[in-house]
Amino acid sequence: MKINLKQAGQPVADFAVSGALVTVAGVVVDTAAREDDVAVIVEIRENSDGPGEGGDGAYLAQIEIPARRYVTHHVPGETEDDPPTETQEPAEFDPDAVVVTLWPAAR
Repeated sequence: MKINLKQAGQPVADFAVSGALVTVAGVVVDTAAREDDVAVIVEIRENSDGPGEGGDGAYLAQIEIPARRYVTHHVPGETEDDPPTETQEPAEFDPDAVVVTLWPAAR
């Protein structure tokens, strides 16, 4: 997982990374479960009722989950007259491709 600081040297919300799980200010995001065929961005914000996903409060973090990748398998035809076919299956999730950007947070 790549961690970016929006502003170097500034305090940020408490965060932890464990495999595909990202925790920011107590909000846990399972990035593998959120993977989709398009890129997904999860915003963690400090809302009036506390940290949570989305809302209109100050940013604490943005988690960028890249679009799902696929592996293509080439299957030859059973006879010389059968054309080959291709199948696709999702590639294994790569948590190292996820980017977490942390915003400065009041302490």
